[in-house]
Amino acid sequence: MEAFHGLFYISGEFREKYVVVDRGVIKEVKSELSGMNVTRIKGHVLPGGVDMHVHFRDPGETEKEDFHSGSLSAMFGGTTTVCDMPNNRTPITDSTTFNSKLHSVAKRSYVDFGLYQAASSETVPEAIGQKIFLGKSTGGLLTDLNTSKWEDKVKVVHAEFQECIDNNKRENSDLLSHDMNRPLECEMQAIEHIFKYDLSRTHIAHLTSVRSLEFAKSLGFTTEVTPHHLLLNNALSLGSLGKVNPPLRKKGVQEELLKSLNSKSIDVIASDHAPHTLLEKEIFGDAPSGIPGVETRVPLILAANRKGVISLEKSVSALMEKPAQICAINKGFIAEGYDADFISVDLKNTSEIKGEELHSKCGWTPFEKFGGIFPDYVYLRGEMILQEGDVLSSSSGEFLNGKKQ
Repeated sequence: MEAFHGLFYISGEFREKYVVVDRGVIKEVKSELSGMNVTRIKGHVLPGGVDMHVHFRDPGETEKEDFHSGSLSAMFGGTTTVCDMPNNRTPITDSTTFNSKLHSVAKRSYVDFGLYQAASSETVPEAIGQKIFLGKSTGGLLTDLNTSKWEDKVKVVHAEFQECIDNNKRENSDLLSHDMNRPLECEMQAIEHIFKYDLSRTHIAHLTSVRSLEFAKSLGFTTEVTPHHLLLNNALSLGSLGKVNPPLRKKGVQEELLKSLNSKSIDVIASDHAPHTLLEKEIFGDAPSGIPGVETRVPLILAANRKGVISLEKSVSALMEKPAQICAINKGFIAEGYDADFISVDLKNTSEIKGEELHSKCGWTPFEKFGGIFPDYVYLRGEMILQEGDVLSSSSGEFLNGKKQ
């Protein structure tokens, strides 16, 4: 056993506590402790971040990202758990493709990880959840809801209705036309469509407006927004670096979504980390959709907290607690029985984000020159893995087997 002392975020506030850890799991949280060696953690100690929506491109497109670089980015950004999506070059639809992917990425992750399967006629017990594509995006997957089999796990929905997308096709030459190609109405129709199937534990990913957010919440779904839909809009001069599905919306829609950050309508802030190379992004019409974000997700939201845009309680809930609860994993809280995943931050130390200093293989970010609060120390199951920019551990991340849910 080992013990840590510091200002830990517990039940909505920072409290000076001792946290006793046994084999990577928090055994006790105490106000006083004697008879043990104690490690002092500087700064304000938060639970490790949980990003339930990343695309690490591994296997199949490792020139864009792989589990080594993607998980390294996650760690530097204060995320200690990621859940990776199944739209690889060979889609993860059954036990054969799932096990092949797991074999490829195992022992190559700096952080703990779960893997989704694409919803299909076969369920994979080890998957952290099932992904539903109601509209085609990167990889071209489209889910047949009538032949798919379901488990009592989270079902993450890419909510853009394909028929609506087909009906709005036009020349795609800039961010405004990309928005018109995949309008908000396609998002609304997809949410309405999935409701007809009465599935348990349905989670609507990357919602882009207050209107669709509140609609999804009114139907009993859990909800997710991304930093790019909160902070970016299609009036910015990002070009294809801002091309993503669903699209960046108009400035007014984006600003309204940002103002709703503290509302009960938002459950999760996920990155939808989806890197592509700069070469692929050169020509807008041909550029694939997707942007990197796993390393900047927590820092951007903590910086927004410093500006008063979002409360600390909501930040921790959306970045750590709720995604862990939705995915049914032992993460997200500094409390007895949870994994000892911590990040230590100086909440007054905002630094400028620079793509060249991030750790994704793609080497760029749409958040260039935005402010972010990055962690000084990162602990995974009680082991320090990052210390003031120095990596202390290699590939210590464990696979989170969904069979244990």
